[in-house]
Amino acid sequence: MITINLLSPVQKRELKIKRVYVAIKELIILVLLFTLIIAIMLLVSKYILDNSLARLIERNAYTIEGNRDVVSKINAINTKITVIDKIQKDFKKWSKFFITLTDLTPNNISYDLIKIKYSEASIEIRGTAKTRDDLTKLKDNLTDSQIFSDINLPLQNLLAKENNNFTITAKILLDKIN
Repeated sequence: MITINLLSPVQKRELKIKRVYVAIKELIILVLLFTLIIAIMLLVSKYILDNSLARLIERNAYTIEGNRDVVSKINAINTKITVIDKIQKDFKKWSKFFITLTDLTPNNISYDLIKIKYSEASIEIRGTAKTRDDLTKLKDNLTDSQIFSDINLPLQNLLAKENNNFTITAKILLDKIN
């Protein structure tokens, strides 16, 4: 087989340049095509991810809304526990206190009123003593005890020798009461 070259050298050069341009054109088209495919894939994946994020946010909002009742119930229970804990810490065995007060009281004394003000940690005792000595003995017993301080027995309550009506006020040492 014989090849005849009927083209002039100028036409051969133009033909080579056209081939280079066509190759470059195809290369650019391929790059643009791949870029377009990647861009379409990125847009589709962005759309899918946006939808997934929207669903997750919606589910999270429903979860938060559903848990709001649980959280409020937990907070209410915690508040009640705190109040109960405070009550338990401030609890005093008043029965032991009254037993101690009874032990400090001489036989010939009767009480008409015992008023305890817990917030002020004070006590007011009203009653009748058969004799002045019983009343002074009661005052001495209260003074010697470890649960009372600042005992106040007005002097006018000691004027009568028998059947003394009295009013004693004192501070209670709450930390000494179990």
